[in-house]
Amino acid sequence: MINPNAQPIDIAEQQVWLADHKKERGYSWSQLSSKIGVPQSTLSMFPGGGYRGDNAPVAQAVFKYRQLLRSQAEVAIEMREPPSFYMTPTGKRIQTMLTMAQRGRIVVIAGAPGMSKTKVIEHYRQSVSNVWIATMAPSTAGVNTMQQEVLESFGEADAKGTPRALSKKIVSFVKDTNGLIIIDEAQHTSELALEEIRSWYDRTGIGIALVGNEDVLTRLTLGNKADAFARLASRVSQRFIFRGPQDGDALALADAWDVHDDEQRAFIVSIAKQPGHLRTCTMMMETACMLAASENNELTIEHLRDAWSHLAIRQAGA
Repeated sequence: MINPNAQPIDIAEQQVWLADHKKERGYSWSQLSSKIGVPQSTLSMFPGGGYRGDNAPVAQAVFKYRQLLRSQAEVAIEMREPPSFYMTPTGKRIQTMLTMAQRGRIVVIAGAPGMSKTKVIEHYRQSVSNVWIATMAPSTAGVNTMQQEVLESFGEADAKGTPRALSKKIVSFVKDTNGLIIIDEAQHTSELALEEIRSWYDRTGIGIALVGNEDVLTRLTLGNKADAFARLASRVSQRFIFRGPQDGDALALADAWDVHDDEQRAFIVSIAKQPGHLRTCTMMMETACMLAASENNELTIEHLRDAWSHLAIRQAGA
């Protein structure tokens, strides 16, 4: 890369390039302004020579943006795209649980982070009808915010109203649909929010899947609040808890990345047992494939070990 502060930048060249780039990508001046870091009013006048201020800093900013695009393109060539989806033994079990839930049951699916739970439920949603995924967060823990998130999964953005009115709207929407509401990251839902979800089930028989980390099961069945969740817990027909991947899960990932060497596959299995599980393996594979591509070589165990050493240092630092 070239440091634009260390040498003059051809202003006219940057003006021509920016005009062509805007036309080619179909960007607005507002979009380009945020990407380049130059005020929209200044940037819009720059290509045509209408900006009366100092054009050199603007040209430098455009040049830096061009270098960023070029470097990202080079990395994209070297990096292999991760598989969009692959089914694992654990994923098949999750899919079975979702199928059971859509028959009008409440199920709980809880496991460690990095196990591709969200990808499996998204794959299920894309494969069958009347499945809605509402992803919770600390900011949606309350009844009203949880309801708004569920309504957004129905396609209704910016839902307004009292909690009672919003629940009536949800009940009306799902009644007689034989559908399934998936509450992802369900560990963030409050006691009252979970009780509200239970009330939808009681009134409509809609399938409910509570998906999240192990804390979901703990809140539903153990601890000081067990009595508070008794009504919901008594309606849960199935619970599936997993604290880490099976060897078969890691091997399914290896298959998806076309890794067939026994030593490399064994190494992937060992890394899948580390914190982050399959997510960590995916990051390792991305880095290892990039290292191999940069050397114009086939993937080797050394590439995997090198990639893992970088990830292990980063995790230790975190």
